[in-house]
Amino acid sequence: MATMYYDLIQTELGVIYLQADHQGLKLLSFASDGYQPPPCWNYHPEKMHEYSLQVKEYLCGQRQQFSLSLAPEGTPFQQSVWQAIQHIPYGKTATYHSLAVQLGNKKAQQAIALAKNVNPIPLVIPCHRVICDHPRLSCRFGLDLINRLRHLESGQIQPELLPL
Repeated sequence: MATMYYDLIQTELGVIYLQADHQGLKLLSFASDGYQPPPCWNYHPEKMHEYSLQVKEYLCGQRQQFSLSLAPEGTPFQQSVWQAIQHIPYGKTATYHSLAVQLGNKKAQQAIALAKNVNPIPLVIPCHRVICDHPRLSCRFGLDLINRLRHLESGQIQPELLPL
C-alpha cells in the first residue's frame, strides 16, 4: 500500500483536507467538527504544497484551472464522468443530459448524477458546475456550498482571502 500524505487548509468554507500518494491527489474533503484524519495518513505539508497552493489560489480567485496530478479511485464509468466534468470551463455549467450525450449514452443521466456525487476530489473536479432540474439533489455537500462556488466563479462574490 502506498504512503498517503495529507495537508489541511483553514478556509471560510471550513477545514479542507487534501490527501495524495505518489500517483496524485486522491481526496479533497470538507471536514465536519471533530473530524480527525485516519492515523495511517502522514501529515506532510511540504509534499502537499502544490495541491494546497492551487486550492488556495482557486478559493482566492487567482486560479481557474488546476494543473495537478490526480488519482481518484473509481470505476471506469466514474472516471469517464469525472474526466468530462473537468472539461467544463470555469464559470460555466453543464447538465446531466449534456454530459450523457458527450459520453455517448443519453440515458445515463442518473448514473452520471451518482458518479458526480461520489467525486472524491470536489473543487478540483468541479462537480458544482453540473446542474439538474432538481437542485436539492445536486451535490452531497449541499446547495449553500454549490451556490458559493458558482458565485465565486461568476464574480458575484468576492473570493475569500487566504494567506498564500
